[in-house]
Formats: sequence, C-alpha cells, structure tokens
Amino acid sequence: MNRRKVRSRRRRAVGVLLPALLLGGLAAPSIAADVPPQEPGVTLRSFDVGLPLEEICTLKSGQTPNVDKLMPVIDWQSTDDFGLDDFFLSQVIANISIPEEGDYNFRLISDDGSRLLIDDQLVIDHDGLHSAEPKDGSVHLTSGYHALHIDYFDHAAEQQLTLQWQPPGAEGFTTVPNEVLSTDADVVRVTAPGQKECEGGLDSPGDGLPLDSVFPGYDLTDLRPEGFEPQVSAMDWLPDDRLAITTWGGTDNVAGEAYILDNVTGTTSPDQVTYTKIAEGLNEPMGIKWVDGSLYVSEKHQLTRLVDDNGDEVADSHETVAEWPYGGNFHEFAFGLLYEDGYFYLNLSVAIDLGGNTTDPQPAPNRGTTIRVSQETGEVEYIAGGLRTPHGIGWGPEGEIFVTDNQGGWLPSSKLLHIEQDRFFNHYMNPPGPFDENEVTKPVLWMPQNEIGNSPSTPLTLNEGPYAGQMLIADVTYGGLQRAYLEQVDGAYQGALFRHTQGLEVGVTRVSLGPDGALYIGGLGAGGNWGQEGKLNYGLQKLTPNGNSVFDIHEMRATSNGFVLSYTEPLSQETADALAGAYQVEQWRYEPTSDYGGPKLDQETLQVTSAELSEDGTEVTLVIDGLQPDRVVHVQSPRPFSSADGETLWSTEAWYTLNAIPQG
Repeated sequence: MNRRKVRSRRRRAVGVLLPALLLGGLAAPSIAADVPPQEPGVTLRSFDVGLPLEEICTLKSGQTPNVDKLMPVIDWQSTDDFGLDDFFLSQVIANISIPEEGDYNFRLISDDGSRLLIDDQLVIDHDGLHSAEPKDGSVHLTSGYHALHIDYFDHAAEQQLTLQWQPPGAEGFTTVPNEVLSTDADVVRVTAPGQKECEGGLDSPGDGLPLDSVFPGYDLTDLRPEGFEPQVSAMDWLPDDRLAITTWGGTDNVAGEAYILDNVTGTTSPDQVTYTKIAEGLNEPMGIKWVDGSLYVSEKHQLTRLVDDNGDEVADSHETVAEWPYGGNFHEFAFGLLYEDGYFYLNLSVAIDLGGNTTDPQPAPNRGTTIRVSQETGEVEYIAGGLRTPHGIGWGPEGEIFVTDNQGGWLPSSKLLHIEQDRFFNHYMNPPGPFDENEVTKPVLWMPQNEIGNSPSTPLTLNEGPYAGQMLIADVTYGGLQRAYLEQVDGAYQGALFRHTQGLEVGVTRVSLGPDGALYIGGLGAGGNWGQEGKLNYGLQKLTPNGNSVFDIHEMRATSNGFVLSYTEPLSQETADALAGAYQVEQWRYEPTSDYGGPKLDQETLQVTSAELSEDGTEVTLVIDGLQPDRVVHVQSPRPFSSADGETLWSTEAWYTLNAIPQG
C-alpha cells in the first residue's frame, strides 16, 4: 500500500509558495481553499506503451506509471528528463498560480503530440506526429490557483516538451517559471515496470477495460449522513447490528478515530444513519474487532482495547494489550484484525522509503509478518513472513487465513496468499525475518498489475448466494471488488480471478459482510496516484443482493490439458455456434527480484484446439496446447458473447494462476 504522505489539506500551501512568489517579483495569488499542501514544480508521469503511437491515446484506467517524479519546469528534451526512450505517453500534473486576472497566452513546443488543459478547458491541441514545433493558445484566467494538465506522446527519435507563456503586458514568450508552478507535496511516487495499455477500439467495460458500474446483482446504498466523510480503515459488527469503524487520520498523525454507526442495516438511507465518535488519538488504525464486550483496535505499534468505564460507549482510556516491533516508518502498518478462540490475527508491513523501495536496513525487526496475539497475555507469535504490504487479511472458504500483498520489491505483481505456520512468501529484508531461510510458498493468485488489481486490500469469503464459497478482494487504487474462485491442486490452493463490481464512491480498503447479508464498503484515498482515480478520498456504502440473475463466468477449473469455464446461465445458440474461435488465451510467468515490481516474462499466445459445450449449455471445456505450470493464464472471450436470454456477458476475462497442472 504505497501512498502519499498526507497532512492537513490546507496547511503549508501558503508557507511553500508565498516566499517564492514574492522573490520572483509577482503578486501572491489568493490561496484556493481546496488546494492541498503544495511544493514548487510539476509532477511528470511517463507510461511505456511500447507502441508507435500516432496520436495521444487514452490509457486504460488504474495503471501505475513507469516514471513519476518532481520536475522544476516544463522544458524537457532528453531521455533523462522523461525517464523513457521511445513509444511512451507522459502526463504533466500541476497547479499554476496566476498573479493577476487577465488574458494569458501559452505556447506548447513538442515532438511529438501534446495537449494543454487548464481547469479542464482545452487551451492548445497540438496532437499528432510532428517535429518540435510551437503551437499557441489563449485563455482568460482569474488570479489564484488553476489546475494545469498536459498530455504528451513520443513516437520515436527526438523528444521535446516545453511550456511557455506570455502574461498580460509581457513582450514575448518565456518558459513558465518554477515560481508559479506547484504540485501536491509529500507524496510517495508509486511506479511499476512493464508496458502499459491504451484503450482499443473494441474495448468496453468488462471486455478489455475495467468495469465502470455496479454489478447488476446488487443495489447500492449510500451510508454517509451529510457532512460525515470517514476515511474508513477498519470495520466490524456489534452484537446489536451496529457498525464500528475506524478512520485513518493521515500519515504520521496520531489522529485516527473510532465511530459506532446505527441504522445501517436493512432498508435505510444517509438521513437515517447516525454516528457517534467513541475514540480519537489513534495511531493510523487499520483493524477493529468486537470481542467479549469490548472493541479492540490495531494501531501501528500496538493492539489497543478501548475502555468504557461509565457505559456511555465512549472510550475513557486506551489499554495496551500488546506491542510489536515498530521503528516509526510511515509505512509500518498493522493491517486488519481477526479473532478466534482467544487470539487475534493481523499483518505487519515492512518499512519502505518514499520512493517505494524496501528500507535497508529495516528500523524494526520481524516486520512483513502475520502475527498471532494472545487476548489474555498479549504475547506476540509469528506465524508466517516474507510479506511486504499485506493490506488485507480474512478467513478463507475452509476457515483458513488468507492475506493480500501489494506489488513492490520482491513482488512483481500483487498477490493472494494462504497463511500457514512457518510459511515464507519471498519478500527478503535486512535484517532477515524469522522465516527467510524457509522454502518460498507460491501465491494462491497472482493479480496482474493494473489489469485486475493494483493495491488489493480485504479478502472476504461469501457464504451464500450464487458465488457462495468464493472470495471477493477489495482494491484501493484499481478500485471496486474482484472475485476469486479457488480450488486445490496437489494439496495447494490456486484459482481464477474475475472482475466483479465497480461504481463505488471510493477506492476500497475494507469490505465486511453485514448481518443483513449486504456487503459494507469502506474506503479512503490520498490523492496523487494512491487511491482510485476520479473518486472521493473517503466513503461508506453498501451493496445489497437483489436476486437479479447476471450472466457471468461462474468458475474456471484447471484440467490436465486446459480449463472448464462454467457460466451462470446457458449460452445462446449464436455464441455456441462460434465457440471454436471465441476464446483468446495467453500465458506468462513472473520472477521476483529486489526491484520494485516486475514485467511479464515468457509471454506467449496459446492455441485453443477444442471448445466443447455441455448439454445444459452452461459449461465450456477448453483444450489448450502449450500450457505450463507456474504461469498466469489469461482467457478472454470478447463480445459479442451472450446467454440464451440475450444477456451480454458481464465480464469476458479470467486470470488463472496455474501453479500446478492437474494430472489425469
């Protein structure tokens, strides 16, 4: 869970920019109330698309850039500036401080195409293939801050992007100076290697693109009363069906809070929901659990019991139940909180540097672990290790513990893991963790970065409904919920991952199954590129099953020579007649290294030699040449692909982690 370091959204903006403006001889603009803390310069993000673009493309949403860095001005002409050589797309994100109202002329010089927007208004369209040549545009701007955005692409050979301006009364164009440019301060600039994808002409949500709406089998309900903006970091249920949540409080701030919400279950609305703050001053809490009449909270450094002395439910004191190694790093979270038979279970993340690399050496020992804590004595025991950012923890279909871990060093992509005693999951650190000498345990699921995940959080097993026994996996940056079908091959879990739902107000940190059978969704975001693009940085909603049948892939099971895909409804005759050519299959592998993230390796397209439909029309058996173990297999059946009732397939893609091929 790499994310920007956030403090108060209004402080420091004046302190950072006012001296610069006065030194530059410009009148200081008024400070916009909604501008977060700033630092001089602009944010440059570059994406390796690996294709000879002829115009600016639209990137598929949820992709992490290859390069993300702070630059003083927009005047770049080298690979060192952009961070990439050829075939890439760049985005420039900044605020421009306008000292006085008037008509401003801007000039873009680019090789190849570029586009300037100010306050989402197109000022210069300089798209297409061309050498470094200028194009001008004008816009009337009021004094103060204005959002500035540039899109740019490079085809091959030379590259340049320069932004100049001519303020009112100026005689000519000059490079827009550093003194009037600013970007969000104190951010963790998350990057990932590998090629990124542009939207294709035939892509649509759920078919080559992320979903963009709520799964039709749910009704969405907002749960936030007016003015209530919780950055939800944990949730659990009280015996009387009230919901307890914690809020994050911000990086390096001991400002997390706990609330109890009433009237959230059943038919309800934001106006009916009430909330009571019961605790404050928590150190970035990431787990909460009701046990034996008390609420317990996992803070970064300890397990805390909220003590209510007078029965008003507001905590009168915070009792330390247990402490664990903690070095004060912003990334040393204590994620989640499960409880069973006198013990709590949670995950400790490692310390990382602001650039995303694992801190070397670690400021505290034995991080990157799943731990067990005695409720009675507070003793901490280590169960498994080799974790990096294990944001989510939950119970599996047979009562086992499953954990999600986020891409980074030793994680070429995010993954789902099955926790058992003494397992090691391949993230090494200095000094070594308690299980670093053990054999590496393979992930249950790889979650290909930006395709079907980015910052996975809570895993949740469904116990009823059409997907009973399957898991949902929430995500902060990719957003929404993904669905996982798991099976055991050679005694170990592996399985398939499917898109499930989007359309929520916030990237999801926590999902909880309520007593009314609804899925309760809490989330947060911190701007920058940690958090779901275009969403709020707070949120609380629920998804209530409505009984609607949705045509979707139900399961994907491995066979000795391919897969069986089962569907929730019979296929249409038109789809059945075209099955022989309906499926596209590719496979690849990952190789963990100490580098942040990692590319797909040995990527290849496979041939479907047979596609046989079952008599009831709900299962397709695929025979595929060339499948290998220890691969991720991507299967897509592009639309049109419909049911017998004429319904279009909700999501056409599946990602199967083929650790082992079944025999026989």
